[in-house]
Amino acid sequence: MSERRSLAGEAGAIQIVRDAYGIAHVRAETAADAWLGMGYACAQDRMFQMDYDRRRASGRWAEIAGPAALDGDILARRLGLAAAAKRDLEVMSAPLREAFESYASGVNRAIVDGPGPFEAPWPFEAGALGYRIEPWQPWHSVAAFKIRHVMMGHWQHKLAQAVLLARIGPEAFGRLETRPPIGSPLAVPPDGRLVRLVTEALDEVNRHLGFLAEAEPGSNAWAVSAKRTSHGAAVLCNDSHRALDTPNVYWQCQVSCPDFDVIGATFPGLPGFPHFGHNGKVAWAITHASADTQDLYLERFEGASYLTEDAWQQAAVRTERIDIRGDDHRDIEVYQTRHGPVVHGDPATGVAIALRWTAACRPDRGLECLLPMLTARNAAELVSAQEGWVDPVNNMIAADTAGHIAYQCRGELPIRSSAGHRTLPVPGWDGQCEWVGTVPFGEMPRIIDPGAGFVMSANNVIVDGDQPYISYTFAQPFRAERIRSRLAGSTVHTAESLAAMQADTVSWPAAAWSRLLTDLSFGESSAEAARLLLANWDGDLTAGSARALLFGCFRRALAEELYRPVLGDAAWEWISSGNVAATSSLISRWLANDTWELLGGPAPAPTSDGDTRKRSWPPCPPRWKVPGRRPST
Repeated sequence: MSERRSLAGEAGAIQIVRDAYGIAHVRAETAADAWLGMGYACAQDRMFQMDYDRRRASGRWAEIAGPAALDGDILARRLGLAAAAKRDLEVMSAPLREAFESYASGVNRAIVDGPGPFEAPWPFEAGALGYRIEPWQPWHSVAAFKIRHVMMGHWQHKLAQAVLLARIGPEAFGRLETRPPIGSPLAVPPDGRLVRLVTEALDEVNRHLGFLAEAEPGSNAWAVSAKRTSHGAAVLCNDSHRALDTPNVYWQCQVSCPDFDVIGATFPGLPGFPHFGHNGKVAWAITHASADTQDLYLERFEGASYLTEDAWQQAAVRTERIDIRGDDHRDIEVYQTRHGPVVHGDPATGVAIALRWTAACRPDRGLECLLPMLTARNAAELVSAQEGWVDPVNNMIAADTAGHIAYQCRGELPIRSSAGHRTLPVPGWDGQCEWVGTVPFGEMPRIIDPGAGFVMSANNVIVDGDQPYISYTFAQPFRAERIRSRLAGSTVHTAESLAAMQADTVSWPAAAWSRLLTDLSFGESSAEAARLLLANWDGDLTAGSARALLFGCFRRALAEELYRPVLGDAAWEWISSGNVAATSSLISRWLANDTWELLGGPAPAPTSDGDTRKRSWPPCPPRWKVPGRRPST
């Protein structure tokens, strides 16, 4: 069963056909009308979500939710995403701006028309809250995209590391880092005031942007070339890992006109298909590259002036009004230093934290990539079209109808004057940790038709060493190793076998631990009973598996046994509580690092200078090889 709707466009009728799954297929005579239809269809499905995203990005949620949303709005105003979105719109090319304007026209047409295909009060949430949806403006699309990615950088992780450092001290902290904080000019937060500042900052991020946080953000993607498939064509697969939102972060649609015909998943409120789609000739998918594109600077203030290595400079200060439902309003002062907006702390206290982020530090023309993606003719052309993309930094996997495959790391990577801020906030007053450029697109990692016949990404290490420097930490390597072993383990793949990989529930570390535990014995004890359950197991974490539950308990107990003695009881309880997504990720990465070689993962080859620590896996020896430290049995 399908539903059809016809709209009057500038060049003719716009057809919106919904299939049995409710997915909209938009057909129009021109690109402008196609975007108008896309905006109309998306608003029918996701108008409240779109309104929520633009209000959170603009710091206007308290107008709807009342005083409880005030602090979140203050943080949003400090971030300045609305102003950044407007700047991005101003520098758009004429064709791209037309797409955003036409899309906005479609959204506004839907707002006027009212109920969508389900004939319910529309949107129900706005009706229940007693407010009317305001018209959509083109810059709202940019703001909605930015708010969905502000937590994909390392902002919260650097704050979490700073809080952990303050709690346990530099000696213990150095034993837990994925590698030492090279050249860090802030070895230890120097006084109680800064300890309070970073602690409060992490709490602010968790409370007010926590709805965007991913416990372990990332995805899987792989492509196999024609020479490795039984049917002689390339295959692209993707498994996107995002939080289970209701509704979710993506929206499916097909948009067709004489210029292009593309189907895929995009973000509600955004014209184009930045992450997943195909145009009949080439298909694409992305995973998160875990890139380090956000730096935090501790700024010293005296009044509205902040300290630099040369002299005191005047901060840019503006006053913004926040209206509050059921209350009056609040006027706040927003500060901007040379590094970016002050996002945490009060300059009146003498110290605050500024954020520098590639997506907001200057006008961003990265969305220009959206249009050439629609008409790319092959995988090589598709990845070349990513030049100029800014944020988020992604691993892009592509495959085309001629059987070719490609990988491209896309996005803007800052070049820093030192390595000091890879893990922690740094002083903003000494000029030692500045951005001095960006990595040229030609130097970004790329692979086209590799000899192995496949490309893959699971948020794992991208290049040996740090040339270019992408990140100080990546996801655990286990998903990547499982995918690699399955792709490399067969000479020829079928479409069915590749599709089955998306339903694979075997855990590489679970199977490896099972092999290790098989040859041990704990005598007559409950530990021995547990060992016997995990021994000779294939590591399948299928739903309902008692062994899978036991393995999860085993990993938690192992992590506590290894890290509680290092952190101390109080710090361990804080970091293992699960209240902050970033701290849970730290534990997982420490455990992956410290068990990689033990579980049979290959040791890293030395880099040109012989330093294996520049590799992310494993960056340090297993903890029980450290002199004076052994695991208990």
